[in-house]
Amino acid sequence: MSTGTTSVQTGPATPSGSGGIARIRSAIANRLSAGLHARHRAYGLVRDLDIPLETPRARIPISIRPLEPADIPVLFSLDQPGLDQKERLEIIWRQKFLESGFPGCFVAIDERAGTPCYFQWLLGAAENDRLAPLKQFPALGRNEALLENAYTPIAYRAKGIMPAAMAMIAERARDFGASRVITFVGEENMPSMKGCRKAGFAPYLLREQTSFGFGTFRAVRFTPLAADDPRREFNF
Repeated sequence: MSTGTTSVQTGPATPSGSGGIARIRSAIANRLSAGLHARHRAYGLVRDLDIPLETPRARIPISIRPLEPADIPVLFSLDQPGLDQKERLEIIWRQKFLESGFPGCFVAIDERAGTPCYFQWLLGAAENDRLAPLKQFPALGRNEALLENAYTPIAYRAKGIMPAAMAMIAERARDFGASRVITFVGEENMPSMKGCRKAGFAPYLLREQTSFGFGTFRAVRFTPLAADDPRREFNF
């Protein structure tokens, strides 16, 4: 998509040193954790950019800009203190997304120190062909954008960064003609649900994913929520 943003692309990562070993171990653990048969439910949430929103404020001053090469070792490092296995898997998935060459990754900057403190991709309909093999998202319309793969480093959590950054990044969808922005959150992830709500998003869709054979085969189903479904008002 053409957004006037910087697209940072990297080549395929090659396992080397302790970081490479950690990636291999985490990748194996991720595949095994999928099991022979697994189900996962998530809600699609939507924000209409034509509806005015007072941007939530983080507890620290932040600004938004496209990802730069110097941000990568800071935000995507597996050497951050306090990372457990689940956190490592979250970072590895985002490393793979980055290495796939998807454009539109934005970062939030801690303006006190100039340090990146959050990142998330904003993708338009131009990326439909590359998103389709992931079997996680509905095809985007010309006026739609997808926010995906948000991550806040451990050191910057509990500072209200997610809703503030997410709201500001969503506004950038106007640059490529989108007025409707969607995102997906696991049904069990109530903290992220609350953050999305503050950023102006509301549930409109249920995504049900099924995988077989340790994640080798996957299927996905999208079910729109009825207009009077209480989940549209975050009543789960």
